[in-house]
Amino acid sequence: MKIAITESQNFSKTGLEKLKTIADVQQYDFKTIKELIQRCKNVDVLFVRLRFKFTKEVLIQLPNVKFILSATTGTDHIDEDFFVKRGGKIICLKGETEFLEQIPSTAEHTWGLLLSLVKKIPFSFDEVKKGNWNRDSFKGNNLKNKKIAILGMGRVGKQVAKIANCFDMEVGFYDIKEVDVPYLKFDSPITLFEWADIISVHIPQNKSNENYIDKKLLSHINKTSVLINTSRGGIWDEDTLCEMIWNKEIKGVATDVLRNELDNKIDKNGLVSLSQKGFPVIITPHIAGATIESMEMTEEFIVNKFINCKIK
Repeated sequence: MKIAITESQNFSKTGLEKLKTIADVQQYDFKTIKELIQRCKNVDVLFVRLRFKFTKEVLIQLPNVKFILSATTGTDHIDEDFFVKRGGKIICLKGETEFLEQIPSTAEHTWGLLLSLVKKIPFSFDEVKKGNWNRDSFKGNNLKNKKIAILGMGRVGKQVAKIANCFDMEVGFYDIKEVDVPYLKFDSPITLFEWADIISVHIPQNKSNENYIDKKLLSHINKTSVLINTSRGGIWDEDTLCEMIWNKEIKGVATDVLRNELDNKIDKNGLVSLSQKGFPVIITPHIAGATIESMEMTEEFIVNKFINCKIK
């Protein structure tokens, strides 16, 4: 059996050694999908991260791949329907709630984005780097007593809410599931958005959640509110959001994800363009879960899950 690790930089050493006990492991750090396809035509297993999108067209050119391992909760970077229908199996972190509760990285990054936006940290730092020192232009807001709305009270949502308690904030949420938490529950995302000063998005991207935060829902955001997204870029209407930012119908946006982040056309993205023009937009390159500790833990977990799957 041949396993190819497509992005091997800082890959878990423990995970790597375990894989080598069951297979011929090839380590790569591919920069293009073309190179990946050329080198992996005879590979049985791919261990992937988030640099590439494994569309039907790509997978057709990798006919021998039977398993795709991905240390992620989402699988929107893989054409799951096509791959599973042809007999392939995806091993990921979806549904591994007990294990994932040990992973704090996405919630921590959410707060990094939130504080950066509300306190205007990157914008003021940009001015200091230019040699300016104008504190009056960068007055931020306190978080104490602010209303934070959490869309999706799952694992990460709960972690974000717990941190909000430390700032003495009011926490409200909406979730399609019944969740036993001591926070204000809303019956619809519309009423949640109308209530909030800060909205933090933690829903998965799937067929039912595609473009979930649509034009109608976005119209219920207050002009003084900010929106944080550490979920996926496909869950919101970026075009409408860009219009709102341009028209100052929302106070600011901070995101770790973009709708087109895997198509190599980031410079054409509307949110990126607005950030370059000085609008209150902060963007990080999908790094919320990319901490050294969390990646080692999750990669080793996926390796163990794969080995157990093969044994069975």
